[in-house]
Amino acid sequence: MQTTLPTGKMHIAVFGRKNSGKSSLINALTGRSSLIVGDKPGTTTEPIFQSFDMDKVGPVMMVDTAGIDDETEAGPFLVQKTREVMDLTDLGILIFSEESDNFKLEKEWYRELDKRHIPVIGVITKTDDHYVDTDSLKRELGIPIVKVSVKRNVNLGGLRYAIRDRAPAEFERSSIVGDLVKAGDVVVMVVPEKIPAPKHRLVASQQQILRDLLDHHVMALTVTEAELPMLLMDLKVTPNLVITDSQVFDIVNELIPAEVPLTTIAVLMARFKGDLDTFVAGTEVIARLQPGDKVLLSEACIHHPHNGEIDRSLVRAKLQEIAGGALQITSSVGPEFPADISAYKLVVHCGGCIFNRKQLMDRLARSGDKGVPITNYGIAFAYFNGILPRVLEVLNK
Repeated sequence: MQTTLPTGKMHIAVFGRKNSGKSSLINALTGRSSLIVGDKPGTTTEPIFQSFDMDKVGPVMMVDTAGIDDETEAGPFLVQKTREVMDLTDLGILIFSEESDNFKLEKEWYRELDKRHIPVIGVITKTDDHYVDTDSLKRELGIPIVKVSVKRNVNLGGLRYAIRDRAPAEFERSSIVGDLVKAGDVVVMVVPEKIPAPKHRLVASQQQILRDLLDHHVMALTVTEAELPMLLMDLKVTPNLVITDSQVFDIVNELIPAEVPLTTIAVLMARFKGDLDTFVAGTEVIARLQPGDKVLLSEACIHHPHNGEIDRSLVRAKLQEIAGGALQITSSVGPEFPADISAYKLVVHCGGCIFNRKQLMDRLARSGDKGVPITNYGIAFAYFNGILPRVLEVLNK
């Protein structure tokens, strides 16, 4: 909890052809030699993540990628993996390789990044032996083009300046819960007695909320639903806010007086990672589902569902109960997400606690483009149990 989680760091991805100097550039920016560099094209075959702190920017996650021009047998797979990196990219660095006279491929990738509203910096590397007309590129694409030489350590400062200038100001919300509390408040967080996380660990969303509360000098108390009655009896003050896991909301809702603000971890994370209004609006289609309708359940984590966790099995059962028959339900996990979701009546996403905001917002954008409603697990369960108005009330004050 002492270091910034990967999901809270600005993700800067470097795209370019094989052997264009992507890994060398990242090593130079980070001041490390962590990434393998070689003269043989195709040294990097999958995305590699490198974390460091950049002056005047903050915690950054650099992402090295495979070549966008890979034509080997595995090339289509590697290029697709590189394309998937766009889903999490807050800022793109696109290397214009001197091996191409017209930069046709680089311009195609720029258009894709621009379509996704990802700010881009163009970089000309290996300038020692080749001349590139950067002015014409700037005029055509309307982006900064920076010439650097990693070998001679030339103009890396200019690239850092361009990163600071182009970095999105709000790649994530500044706080998960800070606008709902003030220093000295007492906040109770309730987690399931059977904590769905490995021994000695908490779920990522629980960690992030606790850290955020501590950063705002709030007195944070964490209990399971079994200890909640005793805590409420022993407390000499009324909690300023109660945050609960959706799995035990029915129990917590009965124990917490109506005048005490109450919300869920899922609602807070949906607001922090994505767009809460969009997720809430997505619940409106649930009552209209009919047997045979297609529904996509999408999860950030690649793990087997834990017993009792709000996972695909519980959501699946409840959706089919409401629909009155079997639905065509498919699942996607991790970075996988269908290219075309137009046939689905609804997408239900997990809280995305291991995603950065760009990844989740990208999926909301894709759903919006196709006119497919999207909600998330925790908000769906609040809807199932008829308590969605109460958990949203604290956010509307």
